Amino acid sequence: MIESNLNNALGQKLFADKGLDLGSGFFTDIDVNRTGLIKLAAIDSKKMSIHIPMNMVGNLKFEKRVFGQNLKTDIPFNETMLPEISFRPKIGQNWDFSLEYINIESYGRSMKYNLLGFEIDLDPMIRRQLQSVLNNQLSASNLTRMDFREMAQEAWDGFSKPIALEQDGVSAYIYTQPTKLKIREEVTADRKLKLFLGIEGEVFSQIGSSPQTKKTPLPNITYNESSENKVDIMIPLAISYSDLDQYLNENLAGKRFRTDKKTELEVSNLESQSFGDRTLLKMDFLAIRKGRKQITGQMYLVGKPKYDAATESIRFEEIEFDINTKNILARSATWMKQGQVLTQIKKLASYPIGEYLDEARREMRLQGQVRTEYADFSLLNSQLEVEGIYNTENDIRIYLRTTGKMNVKVRGM
Repeated sequence: MIESNLNNALGQKLFADKGLDLGSGFFTDIDVNRTGLIKLAAIDSKKMSIHIPMNMVGNLKFEKRVFGQNLKTDIPFNETMLPEISFRPKIGQNWDFSLEYINIESYGRSMKYNLLGFEIDLDPMIRRQLQSVLNNQLSASNLTRMDFREMAQEAWDGFSKPIALEQDGVSAYIYTQPTKLKIREEVTADRKLKLFLGIEGEVFSQIGSSPQTKKTPLPNITYNESSENKVDIMIPLAISYSDLDQYLNENLAGKRFRTDKKTELEVSNLESQSFGDRTLLKMDFLAIRKGRKQITGQMYLVGKPKYDAATESIRFEEIEFDINTKNILARSATWMKQGQVLTQIKKLASYPIGEYLDEARREMRLQGQVRTEYADFSLLNSQLEVEGIYNTENDIRIYLRTTGKMNVKVRGM
């Protein structure tokens, strides 16, 4: 595409002039024309070059008064050249595409001529004239139609679009506030311009209504240090203590489990809250003992929330146990088998998140398909894992990490 645009932009007539003063009595008439198609090549990871076939026609003249006599002579020349012109492709702050640092590397032949024993080097004059033409025509070579702004804007807007997750009639929304847009150009040996486009932002989650997000304009471009094809998104999924309480009460309240052969324990009114870096579970209990008086009171469990990959649920580990009852004898009795109680509680006191994870995986696959005017983006080999679980004052925060690679297909190429 670049090669085609340059061929269309650079005219056949490059420059022509008469009587150009070369100094020391030397002058030249010159007419330079392009004679063929421009060919594009890669120099290194930052620069490209073009070879422009040219024909240079003219006369090299000498006019000088020596010992009172006017000496005149000229040598006609008709030369073919294949100059190599280097440049650096650049995407500007406004997403316009341009060529910068345009430089004549070589002419494909010597520019030196011998006339009357004098060596005349046409390089400075040719370079000055040709450089001016190249700067004007190559820099304005209609490459502005390769404007990547719309592609970047669509990717930017898609990155901040809320993603909805559903479980048991409860809606959760994940949304992103993008903050940085990074880009780096690289030239490949097979004559391709590779763009490393990176977007960074902060991810948020919200339960209930869909968040009201605003589209933000593209920021100034910053340099992209990374060349890795990588998608890395950390998604915070917040489970409020009230939602946890509702689930635990629906699944545990009123149920009985046995602590020994003569005692069953029934729990109710389960409540959870933050307790430093752990979670406090408070519940009322009723101990039903065969042939003995029932005991009522409150039970307290403090544990760390952990993700159980086998059941895709949140469980509580490292549990500390305490009870509160008005029956002083009961507090010191052996009916409360702590080990058995804790085992039963650990089995039952869990919060499944498998449906959230499945929905998150599905949404990431859907949202990972972005179509723009210039290119299609698709997320490949995406993986979603639970990175960690942490307590906050208001909720249990689950961090889901999505990784993968991005396939990019530029249209029409």
